[in-house]
Amino acid sequence: MTKPVPPEQLIADNQYGLIFMGPSGEKDKVGESVDTNMVIHLKGGHNQTYTLGGNKGEIVPGCSHEIVGINLSQGRNESESEAIAKSINAENGDIVLNAENGNIKLKAKNIYIETLGSDSDGSILIRANDHIIMRADEQLNLAGGKVCITSADSITLNAGGYLRFLCRDIIQGNPLSSTLETFTPGPVAKLIKDIVETCK
Repeated sequence: MTKPVPPEQLIADNQYGLIFMGPSGEKDKVGESVDTNMVIHLKGGHNQTYTLGGNKGEIVPGCSHEIVGINLSQGRNESESEAIAKSINAENGDIVLNAENGNIKLKAKNIYIETLGSDSDGSILIRANDHIIMRADEQLNLAGGKVCITSADSITLNAGGYLRFLCRDIIQGNPLSSTLETFTPGPVAKLIKDIVETCK
């Protein structure tokens, strides 16, 4: 014999908020959610909803601040390389930080970004409508199997010291010129044109 489904359990309901467990909404109505497990709704507009499917939704009308790791150093060895105070692990799915009307700031002693995907899934993509500025007081390294630098206007190399070119060969010419094929062999001209098309 199948056990009957118990009705919703009202834990608290007063002028400051509502806490209940069970399906929400009126039975057999459009607004009914049989997947609801627990709902916390407060007067200030805060809302937390837990579902039987393992999901959670939260609404915070104002700011949300969290402080962790205050006493993390107690009882730890100096030889430990990491002291993780906050961890978000998405075993499946994506993590999205969206602040369309604000800024996202990452401040730390060191910041490590690493991709683990293979082939075309291991990329880091950065796009900006205005400036992208990278600066290091000690050294800035840029390395890759192929490095492409392209500009719609001008490219400026400004060095207070030596400017070194270490390469096997240099191909000079204007890849946008219609007369390029007149001065360069066919395969070389085609190579330069391919670079222009792919390096955008």
